[in-house]
Amino acid sequence: MYSRMKGLRKSVATGILFFLFLSIIATAISVRPVQASSTIYIRADGTIDPPTANITRDELNVTYTFTDNNYDSIVIERDNIILDGDGFTLQALNGHGIDISGRSNVTIKNVNIERCGQQALYANGIYLEYSDDNTVFNVSIINTRGGTAIGLSYSSGNRIHHSFLKNNGIHLYQTIDNMIHNNTFVKSIIELKGNRDRAYYNNFTEGEINLYGKYNSVYENLVTKSRMEGIYIGGEFNNVTRNIITECEYGILLRGHHGHLLRGNNMKNNTFNFGLLNEGELEAYNDVDTSNTVNGKPIYFWNGIRDDTVPLDAGVVVLRECTNITIRDLDLRKNLQGILFVSCHNCTILNNTITENANEGGNPRSGGIVIQWSSYIVVHENNITHNNVFGIRIYKSWNNTISENFIAKNDIMGVDILDSNYTVFSGNTLSNNLRGIRLGSAFHNNISRNRIIGPGFYGIELSAVHNTIINNDIIYYKEGIDLYSRFNEIIGNTIMENYGTGVYLSYAENNTFHHNNFVDNAEHVTWNYYSPGYANSWDDGYSNGGNYWSGYEDRYPNATELDNSGIWGTPYNITEANIDNYPLMTPTKPITRKFTAYSNLKVEVYSNSSISEFQFNATDKKLSFNVTGQAGTRGFCNVTIPANLLWGDFSLFINNVPLIESINYTKTYNGTHHIFHIAYTYSEQTIEIVGTEVIPEFSSTIILQLLIILSIMAVIFTKKSARRSKT
Repeated sequence: MYSRMKGLRKSVATGILFFLFLSIIATAISVRPVQASSTIYIRADGTIDPPTANITRDELNVTYTFTDNNYDSIVIERDNIILDGDGFTLQALNGHGIDISGRSNVTIKNVNIERCGQQALYANGIYLEYSDDNTVFNVSIINTRGGTAIGLSYSSGNRIHHSFLKNNGIHLYQTIDNMIHNNTFVKSIIELKGNRDRAYYNNFTEGEINLYGKYNSVYENLVTKSRMEGIYIGGEFNNVTRNIITECEYGILLRGHHGHLLRGNNMKNNTFNFGLLNEGELEAYNDVDTSNTVNGKPIYFWNGIRDDTVPLDAGVVVLRECTNITIRDLDLRKNLQGILFVSCHNCTILNNTITENANEGGNPRSGGIVIQWSSYIVVHENNITHNNVFGIRIYKSWNNTISENFIAKNDIMGVDILDSNYTVFSGNTLSNNLRGIRLGSAFHNNISRNRIIGPGFYGIELSAVHNTIINNDIIYYKEGIDLYSRFNEIIGNTIMENYGTGVYLSYAENNTFHHNNFVDNAEHVTWNYYSPGYANSWDDGYSNGGNYWSGYEDRYPNATELDNSGIWGTPYNITEANIDNYPLMTPTKPITRKFTAYSNLKVEVYSNSSISEFQFNATDKKLSFNVTGQAGTRGFCNVTIPANLLWGDFSLFINNVPLIESINYTKTYNGTHHIFHIAYTYSEQTIEIVGTEVIPEFSSTIILQLLIILSIMAVIFTKKSARRSKT
């Protein structure tokens, strides 16, 4: 056995060595060694230096033709000539492929330029500096070091056409009147940083066009599958017309400048079709008409329009210095901004669906609706969902009203109110936004009657002063309210089921909290390490009381009511500087609490009472809890019990006294749950609901699964025992 294994190992090792030998031989045969000559010059007098280069010249020293591949840089020192590659390859690992700096009327054609500068820090396939009226056509340039196939600087009148570029690009700097057309770009770009240059009839796959200069023209290009923008427009006064941009990350982006003319551009099936990156006043001052489309819908880019309504076919809306404009009943999606207002006044945004806008990279000025330097804008009853940054962003604006909108699943923030004053944000529903509402450097804003539901980082962040947060529901965030500032009023809110803390204090002082309901938070209030000494007010005095705190009865079991006032006689201590002196016995409004009774089955209790000591006893087929309130007043609770938890004939008790159906309580059944409405008079009462049937300790499904497992184990054990007896 050992000898056979030894022979086998020897045979395998011999085979591997033989295979490696063949691979080395094949590589040596197939890979042609790179010839390393000195730089090749075409001198001003027409000679070729060195004369051994694989290039010939005609009798007039006008046409220079490759006779084979060349493997070093070519520097042309002569004007008015033609360099014809004749289909051969130029590979210049240590520098530029062809340098025609300072030349004019030179034509380069029919050459494949590869891997230029691969052993250098940076190189161009073809380099033109202070070069005029030259032509490059039918050239293939692949994989140049630093990403520049053709670099032009301080040059004019040059023409680049019918060429192929891959993994590089054409870069123009301080140029004028150059033409780039009918080229194919693969993972390559055009970058125009000059004036009056033109790029047209080009085809881009995973490429892009970047405009930084002035008075350039980019027209009738096809751009597909770019991982960034199809066309990026900076600079000023550029003309971008009749381009098709499809399946890119961004279609056309405008940034930071003005005076551009956009006509007939077709953006479709891009992740984000169109948008402004800075949305400043100058940037918004561009001429973009409805011949530009996003997914077949026109762009409405209005400047200085008054008293009008945006047509129903709009795909994106940008308004600058407009007054009394109505935007309603639109479906706006997949742009950097769905709606953008810059310096607009007295406008209305009503009943629109605004979704899937804003870039995933988190551009701070993108979102579903962006309002900047504007006033008296009404945003009402819109559906604003799944935007990648903000649902609504209000920046340096005043006296705007945001009401009755549904704002959900916006990736970074539902609403951002920054450097803006006198905003009324009321009656909105926010759900599943990573952050609910942020107020930063904002004054005298009113946030009221909103329902703000997580999960996420925070429901409301306040790093602003003199704002009112009133009568909101803030539920299921890591931090219900994140407070960093002073002189805010937080009144009448239900801050509930937040899994980190209800309120987080960080250097917050002189804020007022009262008549809030703190319910079932992991912690009701927490604070920054350095913040417990910063004092805030937590009640409105004896006559009005402070806040309701669930779990108060457990924390202060000996507390009693203060003079039949509905106020506990023992203060609720947060820190030494933060005390609710008059905690409320009951919530300020009825609330729904959920109690886990068994496994994943929950009992809901909707009540105006303080609920404590909830218990479910399967053995006794009973659930019970305490209700507490102001002595002598009336309370109620609606108890919803899953029908598969407790069922049969029910008996109800208060303090062990049987209740009479239709007099003390009512009972309904909706097919899945038993619902009891119970009324009572305070003070503390113990309510018991007893059924005749209850969920078993182990359900029939679990018992069946256990029997199957035990049967399998018995079979396995029997087989093992049989094998042992045979041996």
